[in-house]
Amino acid sequence: MFDLRACHVERTNDHNYLIRWHAPQTGQKVAIYMSDNPDHFYSASNLGTPLLHTSNHEVLIPNPDTGVRHYFYLQSERGESVILAERQLSLQGTPNFRDLGGYEANDGRRLRWGKLYRSSKLSSLTDVDISYISRLGVSLVCDFRQVVEQELEPTRLGDENPPIYAGLPVTPGSSNSFITNLHNGIIEIDDAAGFMQEINRDFVINQTPQYAEMFRLLLAGDQQLLIHCASGKDRTGFGAALILDVLGVEEETIIEDYLLTNNYLPLDKEIERLTKTFTDHTGSAVSKEVLRPLLEVRPEYLTACFEEIKTRYQSKQRFFESALNLDSAKVALLKDRYLD
Repeated sequence: MFDLRACHVERTNDHNYLIRWHAPQTGQKVAIYMSDNPDHFYSASNLGTPLLHTSNHEVLIPNPDTGVRHYFYLQSERGESVILAERQLSLQGTPNFRDLGGYEANDGRRLRWGKLYRSSKLSSLTDVDISYISRLGVSLVCDFRQVVEQELEPTRLGDENPPIYAGLPVTPGSSNSFITNLHNGIIEIDDAAGFMQEINRDFVINQTPQYAEMFRLLLAGDQQLLIHCASGKDRTGFGAALILDVLGVEEETIIEDYLLTNNYLPLDKEIERLTKTFTDHTGSAVSKEVLRPLLEVRPEYLTACFEEIKTRYQSKQRFFESALNLDSAKVALLKDRYLD
């Protein structure tokens, strides 16, 4: 079998595709196929003609159309196969737009590419970005930002065949509200990382109705889902973790996906900007030491959610049923739709 942790698709600076993998056996040739429709690989009996055969462990594929997303099917001489795509989508107006596809569930199936997305805010998308996203086929958007955030920076996805839009405001997890409270002296944070863990615990304690509604909408049809908030890290991070958890992905892998936000958000640039902009209630600049744990994600933040679930519900199954209204039949339906 292909080692999923060693299989990656990345976009080069000139927008071509660099594909890396670990072959099942050294020296074995791998056939590579490409399509702009992932269902071609999930349902078609005829893959068509491969782009190439190679015994290397990486290859550069020219991009025939930068306006669409491409998916790749790798097949070894022995018949082992894997479907791959870029984890981070190449968009100018939102840096943290990612596909949850490809992760392995505990039953051996893998999440389908091109079905479940997560991102930061969508108010700054370019026309090219909007065209690119529209061709992904996203049919449902869940926005976890607070109402004032939604009004000040509306989600912008174009007017042609717009997806269903659901505003599901989640109160905690806003770095702006935290900084405002710090500035006004409402809170004093010596341990910002500890504060972020409390925010994540509150997702479990007080915010699960919004996430339960996300699952209700997801079950209403065979949706291609996009969830987002402002930065795509806290409120969206918890939502993505719930989706992966319900579909049977191991917690270690869920945390690895969660931490990818640190790779895609311009953290140092944002920290530098905020240190010059905000002061605390004493008039002192908010330090980088306080801001960094606030603006990045850490394993203990998401672990705090899982610990709170265990404390309050004793088991994942009880949490799914009681907090998310997902019985075993609904979970099975979600797995059939989103796992291959």
